[in-house]
Amino acid sequence: MLALLTLMLSAGPVSAAEPAAAEISRQAQERGSLNLVGLQAELRLTTRSKEGREKVQVLRSAARKVQGRSASLARFLEPPGVAGVAVLTVAGEGGAADEVSLYLPKLRKVRRVAAGERAKSFMDTDFSYADLGSAGARESDVRRLPDEKVDGREAWVLAGVADEASPYGNVKVWVDKATSVPLKAEYADKEGQPFKAYRVVALRKFKERVLAGEAVMENLKSGSSTRVEILKLDETPLPEEAFSERGLERG
Repeated sequence: MLALLTLMLSAGPVSAAEPAAAEISRQAQERGSLNLVGLQAELRLTTRSKEGREKVQVLRSAARKVQGRSASLARFLEPPGVAGVAVLTVAGEGGAADEVSLYLPKLRKVRRVAAGERAKSFMDTDFSYADLGSAGARESDVRRLPDEKVDGREAWVLAGVADEASPYGNVKVWVDKATSVPLKAEYADKEGQPFKAYRVVALRKFKERVLAGEAVMENLKSGSSTRVEILKLDETPLPEEAFSERGLERG
C-alpha cells in the first residue's frame, strides 16, 4: 500500500549537522515497514472500535519505482462493498507532497485526494491518507535521540516535527538496527497532544527482505485500532502502467 507504512521521518539528503539521523531515516524510508518494491502482497486490515466492534478488509498491494519516483498501489478485495476500490500513492517531486489518487468503481472515476483531505481516515481505518506516504518531517528538525530497545531489539530513535501539510505535530520513530524496519512510532497532534501510536507485533522474512508481518495503529483519542497483517507474498511485479490513474480504472 501502502507506503503505509513507511511511517518515516522525511530527512532528505545527509547533512553535516545530522548525518546519523539522515542516514538512518533514508534507510528506513527505502526499506520501510512494508518493503513491497517488485512484490505483491495480500493484506488484512482489522479495525476495532473502542466498543469492540470489528471490521475486516482485505486488499492487494504492490510497489515499484516509476520514472525514479516511488509508487504504491492498493486495491481492495473484500468485503463486497469496497471491492475494487483502489488507491495510488506516488512520491512528490522536489519536496512536493505525495500524489494520492482514489478510484471508486461504483462511480467509475478517479479523483485526487486534496491536501486538505490527507488527515481523513483511509477507508474507515485508523490510518489516514497522510500515512500512505511519509510522515513528512521537516529536514532541519529531524534529530537522533539516545538508542533504546523495543521488545528486546536494539533500535535507533529519531524525532522530528511534521510539516504543515501533515495532520501530525511531533513524530518519534524507533528503527530496528538489524533490519532498518520502523518498529514503533508515536504521533502527537498539532497541539502536542498524543494522537496515534504504531507498533510492529511480528517481523516476517521473505527471501532477503524483512517486513512488518503484523502491526497495529492505535488512535489514542478515539480508542480504536487497526491491525495490518500480511497474508500472502509473491514475486509477481505489476507493470509500470498499473501505477497510473489509467491503470486504476482498468483494474
